Amino acid sequence: MNTVVLGKMRRCGGFTGRLQTGLQKSGWLKAVSAVTGRFGGAGLWLAGALLLAGCSDQAWNNPHPESEASANILYSSFSERPKYLDPARSYSTDESRFIDQIYEPPLAYDYLKRPYELIPNTLTAMPDIHYSDADGNEVDADSAAVAFSTYHFRLQPGIRYQPHPAFALNDKGESLYLFASAAESEQYRSLDDFIEQGSRELVAEDYVYQVKRLADPKLLSPVRALLSDYIVGMTEFSQIASDTRKALEEKAGKQAWLDLRQLSMAGVEAQGRYDFTIRLKGKYPQFKYWLAFHFFAPIPWEVDRFYHQPGLAERNIVLNWHPVGSGPFMMTRNNPNEVIILEKNPNYRADYYPVEGSPEDVAAGLLDDAGKQLPLLDKVVYRLEKEAIPLWTKFMQGYYDRSGIASDSFDQAIRVSSDGIGLSPEMTEKGVTLEKEVVLGSYYLAFNMLDPVVGDKGDAKSRERARKLRQAIAIAYDQQEMISIFANGRGEVAMSPIPPGIFGYQSGEEGINPYVFDWVDGKPQRKSLDEAKRLLAEAGYPDGRHEKTGEPLVLNLDTTTGGGGGSAMQNWMIKQFKKLNIQLNIRGTD
Repeated sequence: MNTVVLGKMRRCGGFTGRLQTGLQKSGWLKAVSAVTGRFGGAGLWLAGALLLAGCSDQAWNNPHPESEASANILYSSFSERPKYLDPARSYSTDESRFIDQIYEPPLAYDYLKRPYELIPNTLTAMPDIHYSDADGNEVDADSAAVAFSTYHFRLQPGIRYQPHPAFALNDKGESLYLFASAAESEQYRSLDDFIEQGSRELVAEDYVYQVKRLADPKLLSPVRALLSDYIVGMTEFSQIASDTRKALEEKAGKQAWLDLRQLSMAGVEAQGRYDFTIRLKGKYPQFKYWLAFHFFAPIPWEVDRFYHQPGLAERNIVLNWHPVGSGPFMMTRNNPNEVIILEKNPNYRADYYPVEGSPEDVAAGLLDDAGKQLPLLDKVVYRLEKEAIPLWTKFMQGYYDRSGIASDSFDQAIRVSSDGIGLSPEMTEKGVTLEKEVVLGSYYLAFNMLDPVVGDKGDAKSRERARKLRQAIAIAYDQQEMISIFANGRGEVAMSPIPPGIFGYQSGEEGINPYVFDWVDGKPQRKSLDEAKRLLAEAGYPDGRHEKTGEPLVLNLDTTTGGGGGSAMQNWMIKQFKKLNIQLNIRGTD
């Protein structure tokens, strides 16, 4: 008996906030057109065309104030409380949907271009990269002597932060809110109690400060270990910050604030008001994609100091609860047990909706707002909805502008035909629109390549037999059938690890997997089961039995979804192997 997990990749539809929040200058919210929402979803999403129209008799289950009926507001929902709103710690798509509208990393993605293309966000241009050898001499990018890559950034002047009490100053230019003890801050029970607010310009030092925060062990950033392998001096800075904080807390107490400006990191440096550099070890081409993540969004030292004042953390007046940024929106209410509200940042820079797009974008109305200043919304209201059925009911009543399609409502909303997936007549009559997009992710089952039967072990003859066995299984395992049955037809059978929209993806005949598909009449067609059986026989298992001993071929599927083959999905998988008379044993594992 041997371990195997299947070797054909798939993609299924499903909402992922990361896809939406990462595909334009400052997050998908500012790409919304009017209140009905024209922005890219992932999988299937419905957008309502009608909102409540200020009726005199408000419905009992309307979650929104009647006074907002005609306002420029997008109503949406969330199902789980966001754990982290600090950009150094957040690594969840559920949190990104909020903070990626507030924080601005140096780079972003063009909203409409496909394949997805990085563009400057707060920068004047894409980073300028210089390469050098171990002695500091500049070398060509292709040189084998490259020891360091130095990224040069230049910020757009005039970008300002949202109003916040951390920036409030008195007549002497000093911070208005500084407390020496918890007793002094006692009267401030919530952030709303800080009446005075201020702002200031975004500067290079703010980005440098955030990189230092990523290196600070106390923050437990999930990317610190990985980035420490590349950013020069990050490992050393982590130790320095830890030692300095220990000494500081021994002297001033556990609540003492460590000003990271006082500690230097060899690989990060501000060079003037608007310029800074990040130096990497060797070459790391993927680093540019990290620069579009909120991990690299700026945090002003004033904000860090403000939230570390005595007594505030006990009242949840912390950065992890109240984010501060320069993006198009600011969080004005955070009650994760009821509602989270984002409102337009009055200090947001001049930023405009894209003016270029594909013919498909034009047809979908995605260029109707070309050239308009962003954001297009005044407010976004997220209501807590833990259950799918109440959310769907309120969407159908017009109380929410968007809704995913749960299994309970799929038949009501969708019609699947030979032409593909479309709306039901009921939805069309209500003015609902359907948004479809392939998720930027690949889901797969994989063979254990160390296994002596299905893997790449042994002599050349053994490896060739195993290769044919893998190909036979990949042909018999009908992923399209799985998508049709278990994903309501939402998904594409992958031809490679690269999904559509990513550079390197190949479409058409050139991009098919030739081991599993043939190109017939302008589309891929799965090879026949007879071809799979032929390969199986050549692998030494005619009709699923060992050619010499006659014993049946039994393969194990190790999976975290539990063993025993009790679920419908597992029963379906067992039937796929039965096509070749291979016995599949499903084993639960951690």
